[in-house]
Amino acid sequence: MSQSIFSQAMENPQSTGFDPAANTEFNYRPVPVLAPVSLFLGLLSALGFLGILVVPIGLVGVVVSLICIVRLRKFRGEYGGMWLAVSGLLMSFVCFTTSAGLWAYGYRTEVPEGFHRINFQSDLSNKGFVNAKKSSEIFHPDVKALDGQKVFIKGYMYPTKQMQGITSFLLVKDNAQCCFGGNPAMQDMILVNLDPGKSVDFRQGILMSVGGVFHCQPTRGPAGLMPVYTIDGNLAESARTIF
Repeated sequence: MSQSIFSQAMENPQSTGFDPAANTEFNYRPVPVLAPVSLFLGLLSALGFLGILVVPIGLVGVVVSLICIVRLRKFRGEYGGMWLAVSGLLMSFVCFTTSAGLWAYGYRTEVPEGFHRINFQSDLSNKGFVNAKKSSEIFHPDVKALDGQKVFIKGYMYPTKQMQGITSFLLVKDNAQCCFGGNPAMQDMILVNLDPGKSVDFRQGILMSVGGVFHCQPTRGPAGLMPVYTIDGNLAESARTIF
């Protein structure tokens, strides 16, 4: 009799409340490695708010998550981890689009109205000087055209003994000048003289934004250096972006 009851339970598990599938240990579905990787990249994409160089992590997370989702749908339930891939996709997409938008907005709005953005490397350093007999003709025509214009430029503060309340400082092309002990070349430095009442504290290794009226005129700067470019500055602050 017990055998017939067991047979009936196997043929019609709903009538007896017995479900063999519920007691099997083979219900586990393997999770592809891309699923947890997608979630990890989604969490990591939040770093894009801290630095623009890591913003692409969010884009990588979106691509990896989409690949994982497509593969999981292709196998139609044979593999688990769909929620991991979907969660990673959402986090990567939101963090990437939001952080990239914030950095782009900062770049568009960091230049004060009426100022012309110039690049230290391409607009000054790479231009060099013209080999002329008259000192007034040594400047490259493109650089000379900037004389008297309001410019917005980024660079690094050259170190001096003064650390706070600085009203005049050298802005150099890159931070390598102080790291290797060499003096910057003439075309790689600008003497910044801040307007009366304005000052800035020394910031080691921090990219600075400077805005003011640009001049081509040789002068004497700190540490015995002789810069040939000067800026009458009314803006000196940490740069909002690295570009």
